[in-house]
Amino acid sequence: MTVENHQTKGRRYVTEGRLRVMLVQSDRIYAECRGQGEVWHCGYAKRRWWCDCPARTRCSHLVALQLVTAAPARAQGEA
Repeated sequence: MTVENHQTKGRRYVTEGRLRVMLVQSDRIYAECRGQGEVWHCGYAKRRWWCDCPARTRCSHLVALQLVTAAPARAQGEA
């Protein structure tokens, strides 16, 4: 069994249609991403990327969202 890193899993979420972008504005983005049995909420607001999943670093949900909305960004929580 091969373990996926967050980049590979994020790409897979996009190709499998697991990401649903709900809102895109100049200063805000909001989406839902269906992960392993859970739906996680993620987005961009106040110049910061966020996700409500328990990951402590940049997660696959944010990778998926950034692939369809923006150029690659810094890790979650970085300024």
